[in-house]
Amino acid sequence: MTDYEYIVKQVKKSHYSGWDATELRKCVDMLPKLTRKQQVDLFRSKWVEHEKTLKEAIFNLLFKDRIDERDRKIKAMNVDELIENLHDKNGYGKFIVIELKERFESLDDNDKIKVVETLSATTKANQRWAESKKKQMESDR
Repeated sequence: MTDYEYIVKQVKKSHYSGWDATELRKCVDMLPKLTRKQQVDLFRSKWVEHEKTLKEAIFNLLFKDRIDERDRKIKAMNVDELIENLHDKNGYGKFIVIELKERFESLDDNDKIKVVETLSATTKANQRWAESKKKQMESDR
């Protein structure tokens, strides 16, 4: 039985009975050995449609170069550029928010204010995060 056949067998089995954590890990570890066509076929399969862990692992393998390029671009941007690109249709929004939050503590006060104001105008989760950071900044003064 090939790696591909084994993974397909496990995916079908788990579709009905759920994943055993050990088997899931084994299948994820086998993915890089598959051909690109096999990875695409698995990714498009109805059997992995609702299987988040395996589907995400396949996606990361298929688009590793683009993901790395996106991450490099985001890391290279300064705070103003990140804010400017937050609402662009480039699909980076979620990752820009993560980057802004990760950098927050190392920013100067002016940039912190920009980040808080920007994220206050987005999702409820970001608004709550921004509000907590705003209170933290006020108490630090």
